Amino acid sequence: MSADKKLAIVSAVALVVIVGGAVVPALIVMREDSALLATIFTFVGVLVTAVVSLIGVMVNRRSEQGLAMANRRSEQRLAQERAEQHRQLKLDAAMRAGQLIAPTETGPAHPAAAASGLLALSELGYVELAVALLVDLWAGDEPRISNETAILVVDAALRSDSANSQLMAAELLCRHATGLTVCQSLHWPSALDGGWNSDFKYRTKLLVIEALVRMTTNSPAVEAALRSVAVRLYCIWEHEPDEQIKSCLGKLVKAVIGRLHEFRYRDFVFGAHRLMIEDMDRAAESAAAHPDVYLDKVSDELARQLREWVLTCRAQTQGQTPDPGSLAAAAV
Repeated sequence: MSADKKLAIVSAVALVVIVGGAVVPALIVMREDSALLATIFTFVGVLVTAVVSLIGVMVNRRSEQGLAMANRRSEQRLAQERAEQHRQLKLDAAMRAGQLIAPTETGPAHPAAAASGLLALSELGYVELAVALLVDLWAGDEPRISNETAILVVDAALRSDSANSQLMAAELLCRHATGLTVCQSLHWPSALDGGWNSDFKYRTKLLVIEALVRMTTNSPAVEAALRSVAVRLYCIWEHEPDEQIKSCLGKLVKAVIGRLHEFRYRDFVFGAHRLMIEDMDRAAESAAAHPDVYLDKVSDELARQLREWVLTCRAQTQGQTPDPGSLAAAAV
């Protein structure tokens, strides 16, 4: 029983007791003292008025509470209906986006339609579906979408909260790394430029690092590429909490640090910050063997390949036309 109901019952009982307790004595003395009788009835009237007013206040309060509860239920129902409508609209839009990717009667979907469908799915929140479709569309000697579109989907997957989507995206990035160019901003996920998600799963982290090395060693060995890979490696090293992964990264930074000193670099653009060569030296000093013998061998081999590529890097000379993207490659 609610407090309001209890108070109403108590008030009603009190009213009966007060009226009974005042009227009965009044009837006894009414023949002897009319003035006392008038006083008693006046007092009873005041008490009755007070109790009736109290009961009225409680009834109004109860009515207002019931109305407020009904309004809350109505708002919750409307919110659920709006959420369901939004979910249905997203589902319909996703199905239409999937139709853009589906083969037509004349053959595979047009590359522009496939790209639109993948990007629409990513924007609608169906990132795992988009990256799963990307496996087939970004495959073979003649992929049906461009590297630039694929990287946008990979970027959306890496930014998502789905660990499975992140892993699939990292796997695809590593698989296609040899066809990407380190100096092209559109060939690397923006989520990994100047930032690093330390919550990535262990395999996802290793795949991204390997992808960066493979992309670099298959890119033209120019000064801009050297700066770009150095800053990207340091960015991951700086934000990565796992000491074993940092030691592998230290090997890779160590592979490029000598050439950076030969080019007499002192500082680098690191997002909104200034990165000094001493910071690079500190990262290189963290190089150490990995407890897992196999991973240690693989990281050593990647460092060796990167070191060989670094030795072939040529400096930007006066009067030489820079490659497209060289200016942006100087800053990550």
